Amino acid sequence: MRVRLMTGIAAVALLALTVIVPASAQVPTYNVSWIAGPPGQEATYTGTATFVVDAKGGVTGKMVLVDPVGVNATIAGTVANDTWTFEFGYEIPDQMCSGMLAGTAKVATGRKTIQGTAVIAGACTPEPFNSTFTFTLQEKK
Repeated sequence: MRVRLMTGIAAVALLALTVIVPASAQVPTYNVSWIAGPPGQEATYTGTATFVVDAKGGVTGKMVLVDPVGVNATIAGTVANDTWTFEFGYEIPDQMCSGMLAGTAKVATGRKTIQGTAVIAGACTPEPFNSTFTFTLQEKK
């Protein structure tokens, strides 16, 4: 009886979540193009990012760049007045190093594009340097 009750509660909870968070509320995916590197050695890093912005403007998500080298980051920050202000860490597993990204970006209406600048610092860089980036919303499939 107890197992059936727990199974029933779990089924009701799953059904409630399905109603509350419909499939159409999936987290959007962005194509990322990030131009970074010490002056004169810049490269374009590409990959994807997913993130959500809560009711208070808090940003949370993930970014995975795959070319020319793998870079993983946990996206954070705040969006206010169409500007994303952020500071979050990143890692380059192949180089066994990590660092910080800090900057701002302009968030276009509907969040279709996000363009900004960031300072990159940490163990992966000999000196902090400036970078630019664009996030472009992928079309729904």
